[in-house]
Formats: sequence, C-alpha cells, structure tokens
Amino acid sequence: MLKIDRSNYQHIFKSGQTHATATPKEHKSLWQRFISLPVSSKNLTVLIFSQLSLIVGLGINSTVIMNRSVQGQSLKQAKSELNIADLNYNIKLNQVNFNLHNQANTDLTKAIPNLDLPDKSILAQAAVRSGEIVTGQIIIDQQPYAIAAKAIPNITITTAKGNTPVVTGEPVAILVQITKETELQTLVRQNRLHYALAAVLALIVIGIWTYIFKRTTVQQIEKLKDAIQKFTNGDRFARVTIYTNDEVGQLAVAFNQMAETIAQKAYQQENEGKIAKQVNSINLRIRGLLNTAQILNVAVTTMREVIKVDRVVVYRFDENWVGTIVAECVDDEWPSALGAEIADPCFAKDYIDKYQKGRVQAIENIYEVGLTECHIAQLEAFAVKANLVAPILLNNKLYGLLIAHQCSTPRQWQESEIDLFKQVAIPIGYALEQAYVLEHSEKARSRAELLAIEQSQQKEALQQQIIKLLREVEGASKGDLTVYAEVTHGEIGTVADFFNCIVENLREIVTKVKTSAIQVNTALGENEGAIRQLANEAIKQAVEINRTLDSVERMTLSIADVADNAQKAAQIAHTASCTAQKGEIAMDLTVEKIFNLRSTIDDTTKKVKRLGDSSQQISRIVSLINEIAVQTNLLAVNAGLEASRAGESSRGFMVVATEVGELAARCSNATQEIKQIVENIQRETNEVIKAMEQGTTQVVEGSRIVEDAKISLNQILTVSREIDELVQSISQATVSQVETSQAVTKLITEISQVSEITSESSRSISQSLQETVGISRELEATVEKFKVK
Repeated sequence: MLKIDRSNYQHIFKSGQTHATATPKEHKSLWQRFISLPVSSKNLTVLIFSQLSLIVGLGINSTVIMNRSVQGQSLKQAKSELNIADLNYNIKLNQVNFNLHNQANTDLTKAIPNLDLPDKSILAQAAVRSGEIVTGQIIIDQQPYAIAAKAIPNITITTAKGNTPVVTGEPVAILVQITKETELQTLVRQNRLHYALAAVLALIVIGIWTYIFKRTTVQQIEKLKDAIQKFTNGDRFARVTIYTNDEVGQLAVAFNQMAETIAQKAYQQENEGKIAKQVNSINLRIRGLLNTAQILNVAVTTMREVIKVDRVVVYRFDENWVGTIVAECVDDEWPSALGAEIADPCFAKDYIDKYQKGRVQAIENIYEVGLTECHIAQLEAFAVKANLVAPILLNNKLYGLLIAHQCSTPRQWQESEIDLFKQVAIPIGYALEQAYVLEHSEKARSRAELLAIEQSQQKEALQQQIIKLLREVEGASKGDLTVYAEVTHGEIGTVADFFNCIVENLREIVTKVKTSAIQVNTALGENEGAIRQLANEAIKQAVEINRTLDSVERMTLSIADVADNAQKAAQIAHTASCTAQKGEIAMDLTVEKIFNLRSTIDDTTKKVKRLGDSSQQISRIVSLINEIAVQTNLLAVNAGLEASRAGESSRGFMVVATEVGELAARCSNATQEIKQIVENIQRETNEVIKAMEQGTTQVVEGSRIVEDAKISLNQILTVSREIDELVQSISQATVSQVETSQAVTKLITEISQVSEITSESSRSISQSLQETVGISRELEATVEKFKVK
C-alpha cells in the first residue's frame, strides 16, 4: 500500500508550510495496527495467514474425512468378521445336533466373561436390536478399537428359504468382534507429516513470493516515496525510474509528469524573478541619468555584463532610416563599430512595421537563416556570428535598435536572454524620452532666460535713452533753444527727432521775433500806437510760445510714464507666460506618467492572466491524476472481483487489490484538494484582474482630469499671450504722441498767425511810434531770455 504523507504532499505546492503538530499517541486496534503496517509486512502477513489457514483447514478436513473413512473401514471389517463368525456359527449349528448347539452356546457364554469391555452399552444395543449388527468405537488400554456386536436369537426356524431366526425373550448370546485401529493412527501420523511438509513448502513459496513482490512492487513504491521525499525537500530533479505498466508504474509516470511540470513552473518563475531583478537593476542605473549619451552607454555596458556577449550596440535611425551606431561596449579583441553609418535600403520597406510592433529577432547563426549577401557582408565587417535585436521606442516611434553581437562562435539564445533583452529595451525608451523632454525643457528655459535678458537690456537701454533725452532737453525749459536731442533708433529716437523739430521751429520764431524787435526799435518814431499794439501782440505770441513749451514738457513726461508702465506690464506678462508654460510642461509630464502607469498596470494584468492560465494547466494535470486514480480504483475493483471469483487461493491478491483501491481513493482525495487550491488561485487571480481593471479605469479618469487641467492651463496661457499683446499695444501707444506733435504744430501755426497779425500791426508802427517803442522794449526784454546761438 502506497502511503504519502499529507504534509509532504502539500509542501510541494506550499513552500515553507510546516507539518501539523503530532497528536498524542492513542491506543490502536488490531485492525488499525494491521493497516498501518508497510506494504511488504501486510503482504507477508496476509500470505502467511491465508496459506496457514488453507493448510490447517485442509488438514483438519482431511483428518476428519480420513478418520471417518478409516473408522468406517474398521467398522465394516468388524461387521465382516462378525458376519463370518455368525456364518460359521450357523454352519456348525446345522452340522451338529441340538446338544452340540447347547455346548456351543455354553462355550460362547463361557467366553463372554473373559472380555473386559469398558463400555457395555453396545451389548445392550445389540440385545435390543436382535438380529442386527451394532457397531461402535471403544478405547482399550488407550488404543482405539472398532467393535461390532450381534445378538443370537433363541429360536431358528428352518424354511424353504433357509434358517430364519426368531427373537423370543432374551437372546441366547451376543457375538462381538473387535478390530484394532493401528492403521488409522499410522495414516493420521503420515497425514500430519504431509501437512507439515506442505506448510513448510507454503512458507517457502510465501517467502519467494514476498521477495518477488518486494522487488517488483514494494521497492518501486519505496523508490516513489524516496523520490517524493527528495522532491518535497527541494530536489527538483528527483524522478522515479520505474518501467512497469501496472498501477505503480502509472502512478510513477503521473508523479514524473507532475514533478516535471512543477519544476518547469519553478524554473520559469525563477527565470522571471531573475529577469525582473536584472531589469530593475538596469532601471535603477539609468533612472537617475538625464543625458542621452550616458543612458545609452550605461545600457550597453550593463547588458554586455548581464548576458555575457562580445559586443552590445545602440543603432539609431535618422529621418531617412539611415542607421548610426551611437553607443557601443565591445571586447578588446573585436573591432569597434562606434560611429559606423549603415544604410540598408530594404529596412524601411520590410522591417520598420515589425520593429514598431515590438518584434525581437534572435539569430543563432547568420549563415543559416537566409540573410541576403549584402546583410551578411555588413555583419561580417564587424565579425558577427550571431545577434539579438530588440527595438527601442521613443513616444511609440522607432528610435533605434538595441543589438547584441556574438563574434566568437554562433550562439543559441536562451528564452530568458530574449525576454531580458526585450524588457530592458522598454525602460531605455522611457529614459530616453525623459532625457529628451528634459533637454527640450532646458532649451526652452535657456531661450526664456535669453529673452528675459534681452528684454532687460532693451528696458535698460530704453531707460538710458529716456534719461539722456531728458538731460538733453532740460535746458529748453530754461529758454535755451540751442539744445539738441541725439536721434537714435527706436521710439525714443522718433521722440527726440520730433523734439528737435519743435525746438528748431521755436528757435526760428525767437530769431524772427528778435529781428522784428530790432526793426520795431528802428521804427519807434513812426507810430507809438502801432508799437504798443505790436508789443501786445508780441506778448500774446510769447504766451502762446510758453504754452507750446508746456505742451512739449507734458508730452515728455507722458512718454516717460508710458515707457515705465510698458516696462512693468511687459515684466508681469512675461512672468505669467513663463508660469503658464511651465504648468503646461508639468501637465504634459503628468499625463505621460499616467499613461506609463496605465501601461504598467496593463502589463501586470497580462502577467496575472498568464498566472491564471498556468493554474489552469495545473488543474488539467490534476484532472489527469484524478483520471488515473479513477482508473486505478476501477482496476482494483476488477481485481477484487476476479479474486473473489478465484476463491480462497486469491484472497491475498484481493487484499492487495483493496489496498490499491484505497490508494486510488486517497489519490483522488488529494487531487480534489489540489483542484480546490487551484480553483482558489484562479478565483483570487480573477479578483486581482478585476482590481487592476478598476485601477486602469481610475487611471483613465485621472488622465481625463489632468487633460481638463491642461486645457485650463492652455486657456491661462492664451490669456497671458493676450496680455502680452496688450502690452505690445501699450508700447505702440507712444504713436499717439504724434497727435501731440500735431497739436504742437497747430500751436505753431497759431503763432505764425499771430506773427502775421504782428506784421500787419507793424505797418501801423509809423502811425504810433510811442506804442511801438514800448512794445518793442517789452518784446525785446521778453525774448532776451531765449538763447538761440
């Protein structure tokens, strides 16, 4: 009987589970002790018990039959001898006379007392049954004897048929014949000797059968038990070498299949764990790098150390799909390929879509996979014998290829190496994408800083120009019309030019006024009234000129205020625009990380689903073991039926069949427990998948919220740009100063008109000399404060 410890059996599936605490030793019945014996002991006990029972039963039965047969023969012999004695008695009775008959009876009667019968009940039976022979068995001197007795009647009637005895009263005598049963004792002793020899022979046969059974069954079961024990102790290579086709052989085959499946799963899990550990290690090494060249160099160096190849390169494509090796880690004995540019005209047509979809190509020997001569020549230039190629994707677009070269000999790539290569290429793309975003951010920041510096310089230059302009025109407010504002490029230069025009016009006016005053002084005597009127008009002209100067000063102050406000507004608009741009970049990074998280959750969901598929494979194996157990149970039942038909001689085989049936039942129960565990794993796996799907939904919702925030930031950026445009319009508002210049021109026109009136009045100077003299003096005194040279 095969007995598997439940705790060891469970240990195969639950690593680290401890055995149950041993229960206190209880008193076991004889049957429990029997079923707890090893298979060999139970087989030996059953065989010995069955054979001895058969021998003892046959011995007892044959002894009883032999005793009865010998006793019957002894009794028949006694009857025969008694009949002979009775016949002799009758013959003698017919030959002699009655006297002789009496003498004979007397002799017989006299012989009776010489018999020492321990039990005389047979004589009474013979007397009662007169004429019939009564038989029995007595013991005389501890020896068995067969006895036959017959009563002799008193009267004998002679008829045609012969003498017929007639019983009337007491018989004359009783004939007794005793025969010693020595042959019976001899036969019993011989029979006992034969059965003892048969028992010894049966024991020898039992021993031989036990040895054969132990070699063919028990040792195989022990091998199976040892293999199971080794497997539970962690030896994943433990297998059973049983070549029989019986139930034990089938069970061993099932165990080997189960052990192979579990070992493969464990090896696969170990490989996946190693791959995940190596991928995490590589991710940690490149995660902190923000430079593209550093990322690629660390990637090729690390991959060459991990998979032990001669060369690892990164092959980058340009916009025309011409590749350049931008990073390399190679052994010293092989040629370097760094910087090599390789143009493959067939690549864009045949391979871009395949690598875009994540294809990983493993070539064990470049001469055996049907490559073109051109392709082989490109590989031979760098001594390549085998290669492994994985795509690097940047923003879901093919950035380049991560390639491993084996230059020494062709190489058979392991599945774990292919998976590792594929999984490492993905985080390299993420790291490159992060570096790419950072580089663009740095460039944008540099451009913003340059723009800010340029604007600051422009602002400082504008302030310096305004200060310089104010310093240059400061003398005009004191009457110095010889001042000149330097004309430069830009709005301030336009204002300076406009100011120079005004001052020049004023200087001409003042010059003309002075000339007119001299002329008036010359003609003082002609008309005093005209001179007064001319003086009044000159005063009015002076007032208008002052007003013109005030307008110019206000215009200058307005231009300064406008420049100051434009500077502040430009600074605020620039700060708001930069903040909005940074917010937009942060939102883009957030959306990107959310998408990465979503992709990671999808990958995890796929792995969990693959775990569910693996548990389904285990369930199918358990079903196969269950079917084997059912077939074993059916074979045990059939064997039991055949044993019951065979009778007592196959009782031991029937017990073995029963034990095999119990073994099949236990195997069936164990498979049911395994099936329940697998179902629990599948149910929990489905729950994990549902939770991950919910997490994916939440990630999608979060990405939608971030997209809304991004739209809001875009709106803020739009408003900032509009503010910037308004600031530009404010800067352009200085054009409105042209209107002010037009107003100044109008005032000058009025001054010109006043001058005309003065000219008209000067015609009457001759009429009013006194007035002209007074006005001339006042006008001369007024214009004296203006400096025109």
